[in-house]
Amino acid sequence: MDRLNQITTFVRVVELRGFAAAARDLKLAPSVVTTQIQALERRLGVRLLNRNTRSVKTTEVGAAYFERCLDLLKRADFADDLAQSMQAAPRGMLRLNVSLPVVDLVTPVISDYARQYPEVSVRMIVTGRYVDLIEEQFDLAVRHGMPNNGSLIVRTLAEFSMVVCASPEYFAERPMPEKPADLVNHNCLFYTDSGAGDRWPVFSSDGDMHLHGNLQSNSAPALRSAAENGQGIVVMPEFAVARSLAAGRLIPVLQQYTTVKKPITVIYPHRGLVPTKTATFVEMLTKHIPKALAAVPCPPRRAPEDRGTVLAEGATIRAGRRTERAGDGIDPRPSASNGRAYSRRVGA
Repeated sequence: MDRLNQITTFVRVVELRGFAAAARDLKLAPSVVTTQIQALERRLGVRLLNRNTRSVKTTEVGAAYFERCLDLLKRADFADDLAQSMQAAPRGMLRLNVSLPVVDLVTPVISDYARQYPEVSVRMIVTGRYVDLIEEQFDLAVRHGMPNNGSLIVRTLAEFSMVVCASPEYFAERPMPEKPADLVNHNCLFYTDSGAGDRWPVFSSDGDMHLHGNLQSNSAPALRSAAENGQGIVVMPEFAVARSLAAGRLIPVLQQYTTVKKPITVIYPHRGLVPTKTATFVEMLTKHIPKALAAVPCPPRRAPEDRGTVLAEGATIRAGRRTERAGDGIDPRPSASNGRAYSRRVGA
């Protein structure tokens, strides 16, 4: 800062041809101007100005130094103007980190953002893990959870429910769980980036147990596909499996226990002035995400006392050689002799 002040003072002395005039222009005491010029010359080890009682002129070295300093100050002014203009209107690169399950919720906002602000480009990196926004140079992150870093700015955009579900094919060979503890007898598919290990902390009660299964992945689509193919039971955000549930490819279970809500959050590191490109995108997320979640076709949730399983219209359950369609008024429960247990509301 002292160095830049010295350069600024030197340039004004040369331009105004006097110490007193420069002092008035910079609103400094004349003694301060004299001190700064002397300090500058001592630091450089050269005389920059020849001065007497009537005039101030540059030396040969001072004239060359003046030209470089003038260019430096113009560049500094340009940098200030650029920063202020970027704060006035979004421009530049927006570096965005997104967790995989919320990608489909965020990409429409990116498209609208790009249309409205063509001078901004977006670089979206999808990760399961929480990233260090400062170290990895992200402007913000959109995650389906709450970070544990208290130094970050965290804004909750919306809340969502979790769903425990599996395919009709999976339940054609084994009973549906009636309480969370029953999951220990099932093949569970794990999302490795949840931070919960082999536990599913999504239940309001009776849910703190170790589960097991033959597939672990940090890919939500891979887990959803495996569940649809009958490999096991998965727990996922309701919005991430809504289409699969509506089409009957997956069946929700334990709905009366999965009442815990999870947040979708936007996270950014700045506590001072937030760049306009970031603030504008956050505001667009705030408006879009709740509407997008409200529009997701999620199945109705059952009351706690209803132990049945509601199947989506058109879903099928294959039991032995029988294949029935949900919604046709037929109860697709096999006989007790085959050892398989099913329950649902007929005609629901």
